[in-house]
Amino acid sequence: MNSPILDTISAWFQNLGSLTPGSAMAVGLVFLAMAFIVLPRTPLICAAGAAFGWKVAGIILLSGAIGAIMAFLTSRYIASNWFRKRLEGKPNFGVIAQAVDEEGWRIIALMRLGVPLPGAVQNYLFGLTRIDISTYSISTFVFTAPQVFLYSFLGATGRASLLDENLGISLIAMALIIAIVALIAWRVRVLLSRRAPLA
Repeated sequence: MNSPILDTISAWFQNLGSLTPGSAMAVGLVFLAMAFIVLPRTPLICAAGAAFGWKVAGIILLSGAIGAIMAFLTSRYIASNWFRKRLEGKPNFGVIAQAVDEEGWRIIALMRLGVPLPGAVQNYLFGLTRIDISTYSISTFVFTAPQVFLYSFLGATGRASLLDENLGISLIAMALIIAIVALIAWRVRVLLSRRAPLA
């Protein structure tokens, strides 16, 4: 994963074993914290899926959404000046912020579905726009769900391909998931590039 933190958490998931109330709480706390940390969470979703199965997606989605709301509120009401100074110099910050102000949930949907920008950065960025908290919360939950379930299933299927004799079916399922995610990401980049090219 090219990150000691992500590698450590992934190994910890494996050591937790099956999905119990205790391990579910641990997973939830990790993904709640990831809403504040500028690290890619996709590898961790796959790792959680491999460790606990695709059903862990529900825990990841709920805890991640709660964390995203908390990060949004932090950016808007607690440290708005601090975040603004650090994000204003980023490529396309103004373009994306203006797009959110003009089109609301549609831009959040596109960003959540496939833009290669860490979720924490998106949370902080959205907090600096005029989007209302209810629209942000619902859009984040609904449009984060597809990738969470896809990557959880991808992780679970990847593990199954190593343990199951039916390797061919598992590999086909993995290939289909990768193709779907790649198609969504490409489409989102095309739509947003009409405003400005993503860096």
